[in-house]
Amino acid sequence: MPNSSGTNRRRKPARPKVEARKTPRFLRGVIPDYGSGTPARVVGILAWAIALWFLVAVVMGDTGFFAILRLRGMRSDLEDEINVLEEVRAATIQRRDNLESDPRTIEKVAREKCGMIKDGEIVYRLSEKATGGE
Repeated sequence: MPNSSGTNRRRKPARPKVEARKTPRFLRGVIPDYGSGTPARVVGILAWAIALWFLVAVVMGDTGFFAILRLRGMRSDLEDEINVLEEVRAATIQRRDNLESDPRTIEKVAREKCGMIKDGEIVYRLSEKATGGE
């Protein structure tokens, strides 16, 4: 029923028109009535949650950014260790070859490890008491 000013008391005042948000193209036709009220909010929250989960997985996961950096550091350490071991291996192979074929090396090892001497040599052994050792 109209009042003295001519407006209806029971009728709710008209809402001012707010420009509707544009629906993203990829959601048009996929989700019916997208962009109207609560379902749009739920979809938005879900989209943000999925994006956040994906970002955390990319950065922090087993194959994430930090894991890759850690593995690269381990790789360089292992390469250094491989180089050192290859040098040790080459030196060991050289020593083995010398022990098999070089008479001087064989003689040196026999003198140092086994205490052997040549004919006519005199060996002097010093004790700690004679040298004044501590």
